[in-house]
Amino acid sequence: MATKKQKNGNIKRPSNYVVLTLHAIADGETRFTNSGNMMSKVRAFLSQGKEKDSDEYKPSIFVDVMAFSKNENATSVIEAISNVKDKDLITVKGRLAMDVWTGKDGTAHQQLLVFAGSVEPFSFENCEEEFEEDLGEPA
Repeated sequence: MATKKQKNGNIKRPSNYVVLTLHAIADGETRFTNSGNMMSKVRAFLSQGKEKDSDEYKPSIFVDVMAFSKNENATSVIEAISNVKDKDLITVKGRLAMDVWTGKDGTAHQQLLVFAGSVEPFSFENCEEEFEEDLGEPA
């Protein structure tokens, strides 16, 4: 796997980089930040499947997928998130983060976020090709 070098010659390594297949639980939405930049967001979850012993579903992991523009214009990622519909399966590539805050009642809250670099409809064809490359198997 090739790595990119930054301008100062240091090797650029991914930080918290993830690739996830998620189920959307709402339509994607776009809005403007207080500074006038465009952003988009969609709420989704990652299914962990079923327990082998009981056949009950394991808890799902809920994630907000977000993208921000540096100005008032939409980027391709913002448009992709905006086009997501409730119940869509999507493949998201981006950085994983955690939002932490205290509610008005003093209760601590946490929310997983993915700052998306790309979002596309999920397909097994795309998935299999990526896994073959990652595992070093011939395509």
